Amino acid sequence: MSVEGTSCEGIVIRSGSGHCQVAVGSEIWRCRVRGRLRQGPREAQTIVVAGDRVRVANVVGNASPGVGGGEGVVEEVLPRRNRISRLAARRSGGRVEQVLMANLDQLVVVQSVRDPEPQTGFVDRLLAAALRFNVRGAVALNKIDLCRDADDRERELAHFGYYRCLGHEVVVASMATGEGLPELGALLAGQVTLLLGASGVGKSSLLNVLYPGLGLRVNDVSDGTGLGRHTTTHTELHPVPGGGFIADSPGLRGFDPWDIAPGDIRAYFPDLETAALDCRFRGCLHRGERECGVKDAVARGSVPVWRHEAYLGLLRDLEERERTAGYRK
Repeated sequence: MSVEGTSCEGIVIRSGSGHCQVAVGSEIWRCRVRGRLRQGPREAQTIVVAGDRVRVANVVGNASPGVGGGEGVVEEVLPRRNRISRLAARRSGGRVEQVLMANLDQLVVVQSVRDPEPQTGFVDRLLAAALRFNVRGAVALNKIDLCRDADDRERELAHFGYYRCLGHEVVVASMATGEGLPELGALLAGQVTLLLGASGVGKSSLLNVLYPGLGLRVNDVSDGTGLGRHTTTHTELHPVPGGGFIADSPGLRGFDPWDIAPGDIRAYFPDLETAALDCRFRGCLHRGERECGVKDAVARGSVPVWRHEAYLGLLRDLEERERTAGYRK
């Protein structure tokens, strides 16, 4: 009969269904989550997620811990310094948190110029979530070689270049031409990074080019829908040469940030907050109010129309979620 040995600290590199893989030094332990951690009511879908620091006990009597061998038990999830979370889809209603990753240095939002088309407002929502939990945000615009002509390229660069004005690093990349790959590699080096984007934007393909040993699965975009097919099924951390981890993740088709109330969204759109200093009403939501500094800034062109629309779209969705949750209680 196996018994539990001494405990030590590790990093969860993959999690799912009550089990996880934990990096303990240079070894990978297969671990189950202690039953008492799963008991009682909770507001999050999962207890242990990729990036969590945990205390694990080796199960004595099984194979010695090591890559592909050894078993352990997660006894404790240590406090998280940050996380990226969204409101989970839940048919029964209520508010449930889906933590995508914990304890990261940066979030890189990946969009493609074409195939699939960029998701309107998607980058803005993810960067707002990053700001909410004090995670550094960056943007990678992939497949720049698919621009139709020089004018099309200029429009894309102007759009995504706006995020640089907000303090985010923006990398323009192409796997076909190699453009931007050294810059993206430098951005990821020595950091714990989560890559998020829709299926088909090329997250896994970019990582395979930068780190050929990963061998991540990739797939084509559907001709019928123009959307990517899911190939990554779990968020999983991979060690980066020179230090750090990179986390590939399943494609997202929507994102409602966790723990942001509708009235607080303005704080996570810093460019709108600056323009809001000229609003007549202190609680202005920059929607239908009179003498709104944000709407004036949009009219002048100092705040892009698409940026204001991204804010309004998120505001509508979170208000609807709040109304629905209140109705179902």
